[in-house]
Amino acid sequence: MISDLPNQLCVNTYRTFHSETIYIDGGMSADPYQIARYARMYELDQQEALANVRVSRAFTVYQLSNILHDNLETIIESLRPRTLILGMFPALYHDPDVSSQEAQALFARDLEKIKELTIKYNLITILTDHDTAIFPNHRGLGKILSTSVNEIVRMKKHEQFTSIDLVNKQASATILHFARGQIRLEEFGMAV
Repeated sequence: MISDLPNQLCVNTYRTFHSETIYIDGGMSADPYQIARYARMYELDQQEALANVRVSRAFTVYQLSNILHDNLETIIESLRPRTLILGMFPALYHDPDVSSQEAQALFARDLEKIKELTIKYNLITILTDHDTAIFPNHRGLGKILSTSVNEIVRMKKHEQFTSIDLVNKQASATILHFARGQIRLEEFGMAV
C-alpha cells in the first residue's frame, strides 16, 4: 500500500488539480507502469498522466540534498506543481558511509528546505518510507522528523485489514479489506 501511494497520488494530482507532480525518488520506488495503470483505472489518458509527473532520482544523500537546495525551487517555479513527493526520503540518510552526526545535520537542513518550499509554493508534500521498524530510533532522525512535519501517518497491512495511525494527533483507524462486491452484515442491520 505504501509503495503504491505515491503512484496513486501522481494520478490523483493530475485528475483533481490538472497539475504536475514533482517526484523525487530516493529508493527507486517511482513506477511509471503503475502510474499508467492508475490512470487507466480512472479512465484518464495514460500518456498525459505520465507527462505530468516529473521524476528525479537521487542515489546518495548528497545527491538528494543537492536536488533540494540547488534545483528544486527553479523546477517548482517553472512547472507550478501542486504536489511534491519524496519517495523513500529517509532511506538515504541511513547510509553507513555517512556519520550519524552528518546524517542528522543534512536531514534537519533538508527538511527545513522542504518545509520552506512547501509553504512558499502552497504544495501538498508527501514523504514516504517503507521501513518504519527502524526509522523512529535510527540515528536520531525520528525526533527531527516528528518536530518538522505536520503529521506522521503509519500504515500497516494485516491479512484482513490495514491499520492507520496518526502519530502526532495520536489517533488511529482501521480499513477492512473486503472482496469486490462483498456484502457486509451492516447492510442488513445485523451489526454496528
